[in-house]
Amino acid sequence: MQTQWNSLSGESSINSGAGSDRAYLQLLIEHSPIAIVILNSSHQAERCNPTFERMFGYTLSEIVNRNFDELIASDVTLDEARRCTLSVLQGEKTHMVTRRRRKDGVWIDVDIHGIPLIVGGVLRGVYGLYVDITERRRAESSLRQLSLELMHLQEKEKRRIARELHDATSQELALLSLSLGKLQRKLPSGDRELLDLLNTIKELTRQCTLKIRSASYLLHPPLLQEAGLVPAISWLAEGFAERTGIRVNVRISSKLGRLAEMAELAIFRVVQESLSNVLRHSTSNVVDIRLSRHPRTIKLSVKDRGPGALPERVKTQNHPGVGIAGMRERLKELGGQLDVQPVSGGMIVIASLPVEVRASA
Repeated sequence: MQTQWNSLSGESSINSGAGSDRAYLQLLIEHSPIAIVILNSSHQAERCNPTFERMFGYTLSEIVNRNFDELIASDVTLDEARRCTLSVLQGEKTHMVTRRRRKDGVWIDVDIHGIPLIVGGVLRGVYGLYVDITERRRAESSLRQLSLELMHLQEKEKRRIARELHDATSQELALLSLSLGKLQRKLPSGDRELLDLLNTIKELTRQCTLKIRSASYLLHPPLLQEAGLVPAISWLAEGFAERTGIRVNVRISSKLGRLAEMAELAIFRVVQESLSNVLRHSTSNVVDIRLSRHPRTIKLSVKDRGPGALPERVKTQNHPGVGIAGMRERLKELGGQLDVQPVSGGMIVIASLPVEVRASA
């Protein structure tokens, strides 16, 4: 479809001063890969370029002098469109990512810029710029879904490894310890060198048992499933403090109650990853963990009190993957959100989940 721009006054204008500038501008709009519509001060469509016609399926004659919001916003997004219109008509530039309806009824994802055209202090019209991002949004959605599936597979594998460590390796170490005890009883009491060596082996066996048990619990904490977040987070904090020497203050609302299994696991992993980040990136010797229940949300905060650089992978909010970025996607799947912010003297991780994911009693 070829749109004729009324302001073009023929070939002669191309060779004449201001007329030439206007003509070049019109040609740029005409051939722009961005959908462009020009509205008057009453927000009625006056012109559009071929890209707009292809994107929305309307010809110029079908949109001229029609209410533009009602044409492509429909009831679903009409209030949003009207608020955007009001802002532009008041002289503000607007930008939003939303959805609009084509002539054939198909909804598309669009990136919209509304630009007021003000001449001599008077609003003469509005430029609307539209970019179809439907395919991009689908690709982003697919990528998020793949990331979530990967996290679910990771949790499944962690559970399998934890079970293997508990049921096989720990049991084998227990048998080793029993065998060392039997051997100790058969050794001559006067052979101090051999007895000392045996005691050293027994102590190493004990330490290996404790470390494997700790690793198993970190991979898949049985307390979380059996007793809930309160004892699981307390155990995690105590173990972290014991291993690192960093004091951890934990305050959890007594009204928290049990949550859905995935919600409890997500919150536990956020706390776990946050503590790991403190150890890797901060010089803090104190961490504060707060978990509370509000009328509509469950809120978690993990704050350290030492300076530290915000890791680049944490800054990238839209990059799915492991660590905090992965936790952000996990919470988003459950209807929640996660943010990492610098605060006076440290960093804070803030997570929230809707109460609706709470398991029934």
